[in-house]
This record gives sequence, structure tokens and C-alpha cells, in this order.
Amino acid sequence: RKLTPMLHLRMRLPGTVRSVCVMAYLLAWFGVGFLPLNGTDVDQFFRPSAEAMIHDPLSPYVAAGHSAYPNANGPLALLPLALLLEVERALGVTPSGHLARAITLAAFSVFILLMAREGVRVVERARGSLSGRERLVVYGVLTLGPTIWQGNGGYGHIEQPIETWLILLGARWLLDERPLAAGLAVGLAVLARSPAVLFLVPLTLAARHHRVRDAALLVVSAAATGLAGILPFLLADRVDVVHSLVTYRGSLLVGVGSIWTLARGTALESFAQHADVVFILAVVTASSAWLSRRSGGLVGSRLYAALALAAAAFALLAKTVWPYYFFEVYVLASTWALARAGAEPVDVARRWLAVALVAVNALLAEVGATPGVPVAVDRLEGAVGFLLLGAAAWIMLRLAGSQPAVKPDR
Repeated sequence: RKLTPMLHLRMRLPGTVRSVCVMAYLLAWFGVGFLPLNGTDVDQFFRPSAEAMIHDPLSPYVAAGHSAYPNANGPLALLPLALLLEVERALGVTPSGHLARAITLAAFSVFILLMAREGVRVVERARGSLSGRERLVVYGVLTLGPTIWQGNGGYGHIEQPIETWLILLGARWLLDERPLAAGLAVGLAVLARSPAVLFLVPLTLAARHHRVRDAALLVVSAAATGLAGILPFLLADRVDVVHSLVTYRGSLLVGVGSIWTLARGTALESFAQHADVVFILAVVTASSAWLSRRSGGLVGSRLYAALALAAAAFALLAKTVWPYYFFEVYVLASTWALARAGAEPVDVARRWLAVALVAVNALLAEVGATPGVPVAVDRLEGAVGFLLLGAAAWIMLRLAGSQPAVKPDR
């Protein structure tokens, strides 16, 4: 009898520790909101759109619909944000103050935890059940990485954890041979962040390797979800929606942090301004197709390498590259690195070198993002960043392509 309470305590302790860790993590993000940062994108784009949604649920893009740089992402993240703003208003929180930002970051950090939990499932699928220490390491990599804090805290892109969580969820459902559910997750990811449409390429090739029917179901489900999600907004406010999500981008000049800065003043500058997406899509298709033709196809951890390469292609070749563009690359590359079990020590080192190059590149991108940086420095940063990320992508491509054939894990 004397031992029973102690045994009960030991059984309950892991759950208690988890709760404490979660609360500490939320509080850490709450604290980030009080850092003396200039207005982030959550202040300049997301919150005004959510405010507009409160007044008219189908017109979130009115807030910056005619500006040269509007809110260029889908409405999914705006729905919970609008609810959060209503709660803040009921509590008397000043909308533009640090407290409001702190509450927003703390609330949306829940999606980082969901994203990390999905990453843990990927690792356990590949390597089997994890020990408590191993699980802690995986969670640490996927929640404490500098690129995560940089993108979500420094730039306020609260939609990226939602998008990445949904892509990881969709990949798992696809490997479970549930293409309709996978398409639903991908469609929602696109409604969270527009560039997520690139992930359809490796996911479709992965589905096609099993059955052409699965690939068709995936694409139809994703398209139907995306269309159903955006159609009400499009019917209510077509001009602002089309400008915000489609046409504005063509008017933007070649910006900071991109390899295309080397083309300024040449005939290629105009081409890059309007056709950078062609190069991005070509690289995504080529890398995904090459990996899909390796022995075994896009299964196991190789699929996550293909997803990481799709995210890397956007950061490599977009006409403007901001530091937060590396968020998805870091998370997906880390997931791939963590999920590769039984590799030689040299291969392990190479995997983590690729992840480190991504994180360093995100920090390097701050140089180009600094207002007033000299043109020569911006061009140098764009070129060096291109080489670093290119090296990381090459490592992922070669290691993922040479991994032994594996069967889809269950």
C-alpha cells in the first residue's frame, strides 16, 4: 500500500512533464511578443485582414487589396486569428500593442506543437518507437530550431506552422493509402499559404507510384478543397482576392536576397520578374521525378526529402527571398534527417550538414532584408545564399536518391 501512491505518481509524471513543457513553450512565445521588433507581418498584414473579416467575414482582403504588397496568403489562418481578436477585444487588449502580439504568438504556437507532433510520427514510422530522450530530441529540433523562431516570431508568419503541419499530415495519409484525406490536407495547406501548391508535385508522384487512381484522387481532392475554401471570398470580393493572391506578384520587381539580383539591369531582369515561378516549378518537378524513379519510389523518408527540396526550390529561385522562406525547408529537411534510421555516421553528418546550411542561410538572409543595405552587399548575399542552399539541396538529393529501397511503413 505504501508503494502504490509512488507508483501512481511515476505513472502520472510523464504527462505532468509534458504539460509543464507545453506551458513553458507557450509562455516563451508569449514573451517573444514583447521583444522590441518593428511591425511584423502579423501586425501589418494578418491582423488587419482578420479585423476586416470581423466586420465582413468574406472580405478579409479589403484591408490591403489594392496595395502593391497585399496579404498574399489564403484565408485559413485568418479564421482562428479573427476569433482570437474577438477574445482580445472582450478582454480590452489594445489591438496594436505588444500584448496583442504576444497573445497571438502564444496562441498560434500550438500549431508548431502540432507540426512537431506530426514530425515525431514520421520519425517513429521510420525508426520504431522512440525512447523518452529520443522523443525529446525530435521535439527540440522541430520546435526550438532558430529558423522556426526567426520566421514565426521575427516575421510573424503564423500561417507557416499550419501549412507545414497539414503537409506532414497529408504525406502521412498518403503513405497510409488515403489519397482523398491527403488531398484535403494539401488543399487546406494551400489555403493557409499559397506556395504550398508546390508540394502537390512530389505528393502526386508518390501517389502515382502506387496507383494512377490515387494520384487522380489526391489532385481532385486538393483542388476541390482549395476551390471550396476560396470560392466564397472570390464571389464576395473578386477584385481584391485576385489581386492579393494572383496578379499583384507580376508587378513586383526583383527584390532582396535572391540570385536574380545579379540580373538587375540586364535583359534577364524582366524575365525573372514575370517567370521565376517557371524555374521554381521546373526544379521541383525535376527533383521529385528523379527521386520517384529511384528504387522503391517516393516512400519512407525519401518522400520528406522530396518535400524539403520542393520548399528549397522556392527559396532558391524566387525573385525575392525573405528569411522566413526557409521555415518549411528547415522543418521538412530536419524531419527527413531524423527519419533516416540505420545510416552510416558519415551519412548522418551529411544530413545534418544540409539542415545546418538551411538554418545558416536563413540567418544570412537577414543581410539582404536589412533596410538600406548596399546593392553590392545584397547581390553578394543572394549569390552566397544560393550556393549554400544549393549545396544543402544537392546533399539531400544525393543521399535520398541513394538510400536503400524501402517498403511503405505502417
